Amino acid sequence: MKLVKVNHPGYHVNGVDRLFNDFFNQGVNHDRYNRKELSYQPATNLFENDNAVEIDMSIPGFEKEQVRISVEKDLLIVKGEVEESAEESKENIRMEFKLQNFEKRFRISDKMDLEQISASFKNGILKLTVPKKEEAAPQKREIEIS
Repeated sequence: MKLVKVNHPGYHVNGVDRLFNDFFNQGVNHDRYNRKELSYQPATNLFENDNAVEIDMSIPGFEKEQVRISVEKDLLIVKGEVEESAEESKENIRMEFKLQNFEKRFRISDKMDLEQISASFKNGILKLTVPKKEEAAPQKREIEIS
């Protein structure tokens, strides 16, 4: 059973994928996928142990003040917001990356303790720890053979 489910938005980074999607899904409204926040999705690693689920999100260049973490019902929402940079007003000879707004959502199981979520930020890695509720932790005991 998955305790954390990643909501993959229907955005397409690859232009060929977008072309095929537009061709085969004519008449379907994709406005929610055209939002600026969905054009960039940071790389994320999920780890689970007996006591918690850990989420590591790679967001280099962001300061911790630019990241907002919230919980709405069973969703954990991580948003990164940056101001329009002065780099955009410069003439770009080559630009391979830039800081972009993002929003990433995780659906959290009711077996997780949403009140005890903790977060830390170091070297461009946001680490979230979502502890499991006591009853969700696996119970181990030895059974004697008679």
